[in-house]
Amino acid sequence: MGQVYKGILGEQFSKGVDTLNNFVFVSTLSDLPTAVGGVITLLAETTYFFTNDLDLNGSRLVGASDTVILGPSSENAKITSTGLGTGLSNALFTTEWTTPIRHVTFGDVDTAINIDGVTNSPVALDWTGVNFQNVPNVGQISTCDNWIFSKGAFLNSKGLTFTGTVGTIGIDNSIFVGDGSAGNILEIDASATITRRFRIIYSSIVAFGSTVGIDVDVLATVPTEGYILDTINFSGGGTYTSGVDYLDNKVRWSNSRGVTNTSEFGNYYMTNNATVTPIASSGVEYKIEGTTTPKAINQKFTHTNNRLTYTGGLDREFQISATVSFTSGNNKVIGLYINKNGTIISDSEMYATTSGSGRAESIHVQTVLPLTANDYIELWIENDTDATDVTVEFLNLICKSL
Repeated sequence: MGQVYKGILGEQFSKGVDTLNNFVFVSTLSDLPTAVGGVITLLAETTYFFTNDLDLNGSRLVGASDTVILGPSSENAKITSTGLGTGLSNALFTTEWTTPIRHVTFGDVDTAINIDGVTNSPVALDWTGVNFQNVPNVGQISTCDNWIFSKGAFLNSKGLTFTGTVGTIGIDNSIFVGDGSAGNILEIDASATITRRFRIIYSSIVAFGSTVGIDVDVLATVPTEGYILDTINFSGGGTYTSGVDYLDNKVRWSNSRGVTNTSEFGNYYMTNNATVTPIASSGVEYKIEGTTTPKAINQKFTHTNNRLTYTGGLDREFQISATVSFTSGNNKVIGLYINKNGTIISDSEMYATTSGSGRAESIHVQTVLPLTANDYIELWIENDTDATDVTVEFLNLICKSL
């Protein structure tokens, strides 16, 4: 009958299947269903608790409806299979069903998992404390409602590819250490469609040698700002990300080390300008003339002379501020404005008066505005005294999201 266990209410049950709870303690290969043609088909609605390291001796596991795989700790419950073949068709664990997994390690095989969520959708994969150790090709997840990976690890492992339609890929408090050979630790392939988000938070990715940390193919479908890296530490000196980069509207990267974080920021300036801004009529605003220079750190804005055009994917509020230094004859009242899409923003209006000796004067203006894609910002000026032209010698404009 096997060893007898006592439940929390004092009831006794033997190692094997508890007919009330469909709970199987697994310490030896004989505790699992008998392999047929090298395939161990796990039972539906059954939880398998692996109590220690277990070698399947060339066989592989196939899950059924709502099979659950548990262990006491990924440190002392490792599933492997000496002699198992290579490739997805010989993955250590294969399923088409929702499968919770907790506190086990899959290790020392060529390919660990092959998940196909098309046939029995929706498939939910909620995995906590799951490790992949010494696996050069972790495997593939093709179509699922979500893959939630928490407090897990890839150790000397790489090669998890997402394809098909995936709702959410959510990863937190995990570490991914590649093996240095060519390939990606995590990959979203060209045919993948992410319908909600691909999000990694509070985790570390170690890519060294020829290994790439994360590859999101530029042809993959990802929602606007749906590729999220938040507080990620990249290290190892290899290639940390490839494919989609921080300038793409699919991306929202923040507080991460080793990569350029995304922001919505635009800045241009002008120094020692001699180009005159013609004033045809007193009290009328005109766009400031001259050649402006954009800053290299600009993101989500394009630049032409005295114009920033917002190219971000989401509507946002921006703080816009600018300072100019100008000349326009003596004792002239000069007004400066921020202009959005050809319209003066009245609350940005500020004035200064030139000196009686022609000394250059300066004005600072600012405002807060909503911007949507293709909105543009310029600086306009007026002579409120007469039609004397204005020369803006120095100019600096900053536009940053709130």
